[in-house]
Amino acid sequence: MACDDELLITYGLGYAFEKSKLLIVSEVEEKTILKKEIDIIEEINSINKFKEKLDIEGNLKFPNNYIANIEEALEEKLSKIIPIITSIKYKNMEKQSHLMEEYIKSDLNQVRLRKEGYIPKDSTLIKDYLDNCLYDLEINTKDKNQKFLKYNKLLLKIILTTSFGKEFSKFLSKKGQAGIINSNNKLIEEQLEYEIKNKFLIKKKYSELDFLNLLLFLEEWQKKYFIWDEKYTSLMFSINKNGEKYNGQKSEIKDLVISFIKGKRYLYFPFGKYTKDNMFITLNDEMYHNNTKNKESNINLDHKRSKVILEKKENNLYEITSVNFQAIDLDYNKELGYLLSYSNDDVYISLVTYDEKNEKVIYINKFEKFKNKMIKALEKYFITHISHN
Repeated sequence: MACDDELLITYGLGYAFEKSKLLIVSEVEEKTILKKEIDIIEEINSINKFKEKLDIEGNLKFPNNYIANIEEALEEKLSKIIPIITSIKYKNMEKQSHLMEEYIKSDLNQVRLRKEGYIPKDSTLIKDYLDNCLYDLEINTKDKNQKFLKYNKLLLKIILTTSFGKEFSKFLSKKGQAGIINSNNKLIEEQLEYEIKNKFLIKKKYSELDFLNLLLFLEEWQKKYFIWDEKYTSLMFSINKNGEKYNGQKSEIKDLVISFIKGKRYLYFPFGKYTKDNMFITLNDEMYHNNTKNKESNINLDHKRSKVILEKKENNLYEITSVNFQAIDLDYNKELGYLLSYSNDDVYISLVTYDEKNEKVIYINKFEKFKNKMIKALEKYFITHISHN
């Protein structure tokens, strides 16, 4: 009997996630039928009639714990489970029969899913990834596993929601997960963009921001507490999409802003950093001493110390002052700063930790206690106050 006289029909289940418009397709069973004997309407009635049987068999091939992990990654619950025909192929061939398209047009569930924009994803990609994970994504685990949970969740979300999810899943299967977080730029870019869009400090229209006033203030602040090389690009500079400082061709501030508006790179400027005397000074002129070496001594993070400093005044005169300042749990080669992202005239401004030694952003939203202080500085030096008559 010729191969094109026989058809291989595969039945399965579609796990629909309404908010994300995702349909996770799991194959359950298959059967062979003569081409001349197939009736599409009868097949549709058949899968609906035997949905309970498919549910039982489907749960064996794609158990509930996989669904729970998907729900955790997408941050939404499963909407519904739909019985479907996943393929109609000629036996011993990869070629789909034209009857598959006829089925999709005839099954009301399929018509509705297409109309609503659902994107099908093969459950085997998800299953293969989760089977190789060190930990489930469920959040009720110990703190020591949180790093793994965070990246497992992020990786699964990338597999589920991005256009390159299939290729990325195959890449993970071949290379393994170790080292991916630090070496895969696409992953890092996805993570950084997600964090910026979902955990920003403040969002403003581009027209509400005064870059000139900010730069003039940063110049004044830099001269007051630090050494300035008289280059504005050392006060504000570009950050690549992977979080690393842009060290390409030398540019002027206007060039950095243009690449920022075009969405090629982010912009960064500091909120606070250490002086050569290891005092951490913010744009609000507040001073902090480093507390990272005293963590094991149970020293209160909010206790104050005083220090005598020389403050430069006009005409090269200095004033001796005694300053009280609190502790900050931040390494000497780190800064707190602002990361700016542009999208459709909106500017997302995030609180970030910048590694000055390695020239890259390493944390977003870590020092939450500084949020109000950082917003205060933005409102004073960067955000314009437009009066409405």
